[in-house]
Amino acid sequence: MSEETWVDVYCAPTGYMLFEDGGEPGFERSNLAPLAGAPAHLLSREATRRFLCVEKGVPIGTILGFDIELTVDIQNLVKYHAGVFGFTGTGKSNLTSLIIRRSLDAWGGEGTVVVFDVAGEYAVSLADMLASYGVLYSPEDLKDADSLLQSQTVPETLESKISPQQLRSWAAGLVDDGRVRPLQLGDEGGGGITLGFILDTLRGYRDDRKTGAVQAADLIGHIQAIASKRRLESDVPVGSLSADARGELSDAVSEILGKLNDRSSLYTELSVVLSVLEGGGGRTQGVDGDPGTYTPRSLALQAVSENAPPLIIVYTPEPGDAREAASRFISRLLYLKKHGYRRRVCVVLDEAQEFIPYETRRDDRTLQSSQAVESLLRQGRKYRAHCVLATQRVAHLNTNALQQLHSYFVSTMPRYYDRLVVAEAFSLNYEVLERTAELDTGQWLFVSFKSTKQRNVPVFIQTPNNEDAVAEYFNMTST
Repeated sequence: MSEETWVDVYCAPTGYMLFEDGGEPGFERSNLAPLAGAPAHLLSREATRRFLCVEKGVPIGTILGFDIELTVDIQNLVKYHAGVFGFTGTGKSNLTSLIIRRSLDAWGGEGTVVVFDVAGEYAVSLADMLASYGVLYSPEDLKDADSLLQSQTVPETLESKISPQQLRSWAAGLVDDGRVRPLQLGDEGGGGITLGFILDTLRGYRDDRKTGAVQAADLIGHIQAIASKRRLESDVPVGSLSADARGELSDAVSEILGKLNDRSSLYTELSVVLSVLEGGGGRTQGVDGDPGTYTPRSLALQAVSENAPPLIIVYTPEPGDAREAASRFISRLLYLKKHGYRRRVCVVLDEAQEFIPYETRRDDRTLQSSQAVESLLRQGRKYRAHCVLATQRVAHLNTNALQQLHSYFVSTMPRYYDRLVVAEAFSLNYEVLERTAELDTGQWLFVSFKSTKQRNVPVFIQTPNNEDAVAEYFNMTST
């Protein structure tokens, strides 16, 4: 038996130096490279915690080999955009769902996450949140529990923890509670103008004492009275209201228009509203509170409104429909953000290669969606609009969009060119990236410029299993 033991150690410089500060470890950035043959030491658990973990941060996983919870600034992780990259079966949707949970918990009801779901995975992965305060929109005809369940993917690992009866009861509850709603694509008519949008516009004139403030206040009272009498929801497009409701609103708007100077900005805005009301069309809203049909643009207004649901899932299984919905939603979202809406919104794009491919065309809507997402990534942060991307085909992504991400999780990617794109896009040491081939499901290489204590330091972590929270919810509701 050999008396020698060989240990292979793969190392990459982090760009930091360790120094002693009053008997405690401290760290500072340095351009000095380690010398070959110099003594090397492993950091202790406490030194590692001080090096990487944000005090009072949110745990996102356990550092492999140290049994230390990695705590991060979850606000910055989402604020500066994030990516989740891994092959099929590595747990991308699981991790993305975990990020959504952690973000919404940190926001405390002061923000909304909008998930564009092509594969039908997130309704189940976020089943408890959807049932409590979420809404699912889809152009598919999801009229009952059976059609809803048939459209969604249930992980095999979760199926072993819950029963079909529990799933069906959950799906029926979503439908009965009005949490599953139709989404209209194609011609949106009226650009998604809703009662809420009209009221917010009028309040701006009233509160800022602009020209027409008195008339704006008068019209607010009229609209609120009509909405209360007819049980109209604030986030429903006005073009989809019943003929009687549109007629009553038209009369109220026309009366106020007659009292305004036709050169005022309020007159111009209300003239547009009146044309939409008189044009009508689309699905109607009945007196029983049927929510009618929503459009991607009206969803953008809903997402930034004060009473927005914290979770919105847009299930669009056809890639072309998904691109159309995402591009219209994001374009409208950025427009609203630039006009003063402050509520935080995070857009999650699963199967991101469908939305921001490297090669784009107008006829399949990849050009429109790629341009919209790139605008969101470039401009969104200053307007409290954020993005999380998840994909298994990194090499197929728009590299301009990819380079806007400040935090990213990488798991096993068998294709060499996918790993190479990640290494080049984020200036990551390729030898470190190669170690991801040995990771198990739920294990990730995590690098962040903004959310860890030290910037751009690669760390391998084991993330919690999102399915545990889902299974706990189902088992609690069935007892």
